[in-house]
Amino acid sequence: MDKKLLLAPSMGCCDLFDFRHQVEYIDRFADFLHIDIKDGNYVKTYSIGPDFMKALKPHVSTPMDAHLMVKHPQWIIDECAEAGATYITPHTDCIESDAFVTFNHIISLGCKAGAALNPASPLEAIRYYLPLLSKVTIMIVDAGYAGQKVIREMYGKIRTLVRWREEMGLHFLIEADGSMNRDVYRPLYEAGADVVVLGPPALWNKDQDIEKAWAVMQTEVDEELRAAGRK
Repeated sequence: MDKKLLLAPSMGCCDLFDFRHQVEYIDRFADFLHIDIKDGNYVKTYSIGPDFMKALKPHVSTPMDAHLMVKHPQWIIDECAEAGATYITPHTDCIESDAFVTFNHIISLGCKAGAALNPASPLEAIRYYLPLLSKVTIMIVDAGYAGQKVIREMYGKIRTLVRWREEMGLHFLIEADGSMNRDVYRPLYEAGADVVVLGPPALWNKDQDIEKAWAVMQTEVDEELRAAGRK
C-alpha cells in the first residue's frame, strides 16, 4: 500500500452515555477528530459548537478539525481557534466575498485553513486560494441531509484536485465527507482521497461497543485497500 487512508471520526456522534470511553479510545487511533458545527441555517440541523472543542481539548492529543456548516463562518473563527481547533474549514459558498481575508485570518490565529465544497460547488471557485489551504474537504453528498446516496461524480472531482495539487506543487490534504461506508473506501482511495470522515454508518452503527465497532471499521478499510492492490 503506497499510503494509508487517514481516519477522521465525527465526534458529535459519540454516545453521550459512553462519552468519555469513546473519546479516549478514538483519540488513541484516529488521525483527526472531525467537529461538525451546524447552525440550523446553512444546514437544517443544529449540532455542537466551539464549547465542545474547548471541553475536549485538555483530554485529546489528536488534531481537531472544525467543519463550519454555518452561514456566517467568519463570526465563529476566533472562537474555534481559542477552543483548540487545528484546522478550521468553512464552506466555499459562504466566503465567496472575503475568501482571502477569511483564510489569512485563520492562518494568523495559528490554525490551518481548510475549505469544504458541496457537490454542486465548482473546483474552479477555489483554485486561486489553494496555496493558502492545508486541507480541501469534498462533500460526496449534500451537506446536512442524512441517508443520501454517494454522488459518484465526486470521484472525478477528487481526481482533478489531485492533478491540480501535483501541477501546482502543493501539499494540502484531500478529505471526503458524507455517507461513508465500506462501499466507498476503495473508489475514494483510488481517486486520491487522503482522509475520510466517519459518521454512524461507517463506525458507531457497527457495534454498541466502540472498540468492537472500530475493529470492524478498520477491517473494512484494510480489506478495501487490499482490494485496490495497495497492500
